[in-house]
Amino acid sequence: MGLGERIGRGNTADIYVLGSEQVLKVFHDPKLLDLERGNSIVIEELAVGAPTFYGVVETDGLTGLAYERIPGPSMLEILMSKPEIAAEYGRQLAQIHVKVHSVRATGRLHSIKSRLAYTISGIRHSGFEPLREAIVSLLSELPDGDHLCHGDFHPGNVLLSLKGPVVIDWMTAACGPAQADVARTIMILRHAVLPAELPEVVIQAFAQLRTLLLQTYEDTYLEMTGLSREELVKWELPLMAARLGESVPDEEKRTLLTLIRQQLR
Repeated sequence: MGLGERIGRGNTADIYVLGSEQVLKVFHDPKLLDLERGNSIVIEELAVGAPTFYGVVETDGLTGLAYERIPGPSMLEILMSKPEIAAEYGRQLAQIHVKVHSVRATGRLHSIKSRLAYTISGIRHSGFEPLREAIVSLLSELPDGDHLCHGDFHPGNVLLSLKGPVVIDWMTAACGPAQADVARTIMILRHAVLPAELPEVVIQAFAQLRTLLLQTYEDTYLEMTGLSREELVKWELPLMAARLGESVPDEEKRTLLTLIRQQLR
């Protein structure tokens, strides 16, 4: 089974065509391979409709994780060309997320609270040190949970195949309260800065649709589950803090740090 062209590049990995029906995910940091491998085994057993996982593959000098190739664009790709469907996709995004959270993952994955605490403890961003203790204290008071949480759920990680939506990229999957996972999605939709190398027309298109996408996603999720906005807001500070430890643009980090300081006043 030969390695084909690279068809995707993200913050943590490159995606290559592998044979005719698979893709190979090759990580920039090899340590992440074991993390995602463990999560992928659990996700496969939970049967949540993710791409089939085939395990570790070595080929053409590269080592990665092999997955079923899902033909079809991501929600984000379609939104960029058809911003008029933002409300429809916001509702669909919420419906898919509710389905993910209907799965219980107790004892199968790391706790989302422990993962956030670990990430926050390791942040060395300038200006964050005076805020760390207060945020860790807030996090410790938040509830635990047993729902399956994706950890990075957004339109770019939902592929639209002929058989229906497929959620990909489960490296950050965890067990915890659904509120934390929803609050993470809201944070991404509200504050994520697109890569500067994207065409200006794409960046402008996303800026126009993101507010409506976020509004319909949040409204639909809350209506379907009976959760309140207040339950989501409680997770904002630790999630924004943890985001500072990710490979995101400096502009986004500055925005998040400002918001953190404002909320802790």
